[in-house]
Amino acid sequence: MNKITGKAASVFALTVMLTIGASEGITYSAPSQLNQNNNAENRLAIPAASSIKEEKVPIEYGPVPTQSDGMFHDGLLLANKANGKDVFYNSKGKEAFTLPNHLIPITDFHNQRALVEDTSTKLVGYINTKGELVIPCIYAETTGFSDGIAFVKKSKNDNGAFITPDGKSITNLKKSYSSDYSFSEGLALAYSPNNDKIGYLNKKGTLVIPYTYKYGRSFSENAVAVQNSQEKYGFIDSKGKVIVPFQYQSAGDFSQGLAPVQNESGLWGYINRKGEVVIPFQYALADSFSEGLAAVYNKQGKAGYVNKQGKLMIGYQYDKALSFGNGIAAVGVQTKTGRKYGYINTDGKLVTPLRYKRVNSFHENMAVASISDQTAVILTK
Repeated sequence: MNKITGKAASVFALTVMLTIGASEGITYSAPSQLNQNNNAENRLAIPAASSIKEEKVPIEYGPVPTQSDGMFHDGLLLANKANGKDVFYNSKGKEAFTLPNHLIPITDFHNQRALVEDTSTKLVGYINTKGELVIPCIYAETTGFSDGIAFVKKSKNDNGAFITPDGKSITNLKKSYSSDYSFSEGLALAYSPNNDKIGYLNKKGTLVIPYTYKYGRSFSENAVAVQNSQEKYGFIDSKGKVIVPFQYQSAGDFSQGLAPVQNESGLWGYINRKGEVVIPFQYALADSFSEGLAAVYNKQGKAGYVNKQGKLMIGYQYDKALSFGNGIAAVGVQTKTGRKYGYINTDGKLVTPLRYKRVNSFHENMAVASISDQTAVILTK
């Protein structure tokens, strides 16, 4: 796993948001009655799922591998088996292919490519979704593909290059950067030489937004939350122009035109790109919008979901709630027998029992949910 370049904590922090149940210090309580609203003007374009299919045969599935977000990508799921071996499962829970003994998978698939390490040379290359080595293991440092490109580096003295999924080099970097090279909307976070400031690179390897800020997120909807030297958050656009002044204690990503922000009192609300408060500051915690709904937490620590008008569509009853994907969201509560997780649809109705030990978000209409420390089931919509 040590062949991944850049700030691994930054790249894979997403796993924390997309996987729940592993080791949380949260106090749980049983759910209350759903608060549902069927007003037609608030219904989502995505039809609410009525049921979820669970594969009958469990798979061997341990903790989510470090370099994975725990979701299906290109129809395949990276999983860690009880013997410590990492494999890819297909939607039926079968191992998709068998790699040669000297090749070890490192990352999820993106752009039909996944990183593998050759244990005999300690160099890294890429396989396709059939398990075929399509880009040779000739690199000392690499990243997974994002925005259609990946960073590769053949030696310590090499500045590196960006390649396409067919292995073609499109940009040879003229200088070396400290970056995870995780591109979003054409830009990737980069760290200053002394690691105290961040800026943003483009796909030509040019630092287009200088090292100015203490912290930054990935671009979404042509905006990104950044923290200035006074530890206040605001938003800049892809040109580096400040579009929302630095005034917040924390901030999330723009999604569907709104972004969650935290005021000086510690409460969260939502603003638009003009910086106007659209949903007042009232939440203990707030997530970004997805499929017309956002998970929010009240002062008692209970989670529900609001629409873009701030109306509570799914009542406060959960102790953990993830964003909607494919019309499904993972939620968690505490029962007398322990922590339990399940899935709800956009109407707030449970589409699986609250019975899983760990859950992951739906992606490509599939998800994996653990029923023990070493076994899980695959769910399909």
